[in-house]
Amino acid sequence: MDYRKTKNTPMTNKDISEKFYGKPLFVNLLLLIINLFLFIFKLIVSSLSGSLALQADAFDNLTDIIMVFAAIVGIYYAKRKPNNKFPYGYYKIENIISLIISMVIFFTAYNIITTSFSEISETIAGFPKQIIVTPTIFLFLIISLLISFLSTIYLKVVGKQTKSPIIQSQATEKLYDNLISSSVIIGFISALFSINLVDSIISLVIALLIIKGGYDIFLTSTKTLLDAVIDFDKRNELYKIIDSYPNVKEIENIEIRSYGRYIFVEIVIELNKELHLHQVELLKNKISTKIKTEFPEIFKIIIISQAQPKEIIKIAVPLLKNNGLDSKISEHFGESPFFSIMELQEENNQFKLINHNIVPNKFKDEEKRKGILISEWFLEEKIDKLYLKSDLKKGPKLILENSLVQMIITKFESLHEIIEQETQI
Repeated sequence: MDYRKTKNTPMTNKDISEKFYGKPLFVNLLLLIINLFLFIFKLIVSSLSGSLALQADAFDNLTDIIMVFAAIVGIYYAKRKPNNKFPYGYYKIENIISLIISMVIFFTAYNIITTSFSEISETIAGFPKQIIVTPTIFLFLIISLLISFLSTIYLKVVGKQTKSPIIQSQATEKLYDNLISSSVIIGFISALFSINLVDSIISLVIALLIIKGGYDIFLTSTKTLLDAVIDFDKRNELYKIIDSYPNVKEIENIEIRSYGRYIFVEIVIELNKELHLHQVELLKNKISTKIKTEFPEIFKIIIISQAQPKEIIKIAVPLLKNNGLDSKISEHFGESPFFSIMELQEENNQFKLINHNIVPNKFKDEEKRKGILISEWFLEEKIDKLYLKSDLKKGPKLILENSLVQMIITKFESLHEIIEQETQI
């Protein structure tokens, strides 16, 4: 029996998005059924009551039906895998559909505004609209509003969990449907007291709200389609992860974009010249894996690497004593009394020593994990090369290998021999 998940364990976002009721296709098929039901019955009731507002509300549901069909088409293409023609896949189709939905929202708002002004003009001219009000019609209006409201809550929850721009924009559009339906009910109540102008005024206010919602969807979709860089609130954390690797000398650029519900990251970094091709690829894989582990919302990472024009490398060597450049190399790593940390700079295809320090081993008196602590210290110092007389133990070696620190087993006896070797390369 698996005790890792019990009935009291809360569901994660991933759990919800993987359930059938969180899948965009199921969501849109359900919306299709709901909107078809509302359209047919609102059209019938509007004919019986003579309510132009309810008839307009019915046709607003018809636009929802059209949008659902468009969304289903978008979902189908968004699932197709990337290929040579479309290396980024078809993810932006979701944003195209969202853009279409925003246009439909603008069109709906336009119709509401023109109809409202027409009704206001007719009322002022002495020809107010006539609305038949019965308990059965009121009951239907309440039930249809309740259905629409519940479907809005459902879309809001699923849209937040799946981060699908289609579902999120549909939730926004459905919210405005509720406002329209509410205004119809208010219009019917006003009609009981022969105040027919209220419905038209409320419709104008709702139209302005609809335009605001449509603009937000339009702006988000347009930015994505134009490859605009999106805001990413964890950009600093992302930068620190990349910068923590010693062989990353500089982070040239980080660009974060969204393709549909997916986030793509493009990173340009400068690396050590001395890294071999397989080391570069290994470093890229390590950085990508680390980023995806820390930020699961990031779908794809593209890392572009290039050599640093002016190379400075840092070299560490364990020493027996502090005798300057004549210091002897220690046979041990963790027990070494001193370390030489030197910087070499490339000029005219040749390295020269620009900085040299001999520092005491600050972990020499530790009882355990000396090698690991020294290795972590070297990573903080961004050491590129480590000269040794013998191979390291598994722990320290793994730490340095994972950060692509080059370890060289040498037969040289003194520090100045290593410097001569490096400056003659």
